[in-house]
Amino acid sequence: MAAVNRDSTPDEHSHPTGSPSIAALSPAGCPVRSTNPPPALPLHAGDAAMFIADVTLPDCTHVDAGQTMAKVWRLKNAGTVPWKGYSLRRLDLTQQADQCQTISDVPIKDTKPGEMVDIRTDITTPRKPGLCYVRFKMVDASGTVVFPGSRPINFQIIVDAP
Repeated sequence: MAAVNRDSTPDEHSHPTGSPSIAALSPAGCPVRSTNPPPALPLHAGDAAMFIADVTLPDCTHVDAGQTMAKVWRLKNAGTVPWKGYSLRRLDLTQQADQCQTISDVPIKDTKPGEMVDIRTDITTPRKPGLCYVRFKMVDASGTVVFPGSRPINFQIIVDAP
């Protein structure tokens, strides 16, 4: 997302696209630090988003295996374009049983420029302990990524043994 205020420290296990190698992920490496993708303008001129906070489940929160809980991010529409029909689309759509489960597209309430919005999705943790690292990109009503040159929004939680 444009103007997202998150640490952009490169991770030693990152791919050139900015996504870390899934094989390199472990609870010991939390939080995962990814690099920014190649620079690109937002899809819609004047569009911008700012990450405000992890309202629930901050990075590296310990959670129980086999549970369902809510993840909430707070973003600000920092541009001049209204967000109408926007959503967060999960990047790793082929979900495996040992990964955290979420819906593929998390709807975003219509948000006017200057407004903040809380975006909520339910997460079901796997029965196996480990690190859940799930990434999303914001898309518009047509399903096109609106901030191709910005890092994905993500959640990183550590699943403890039952």
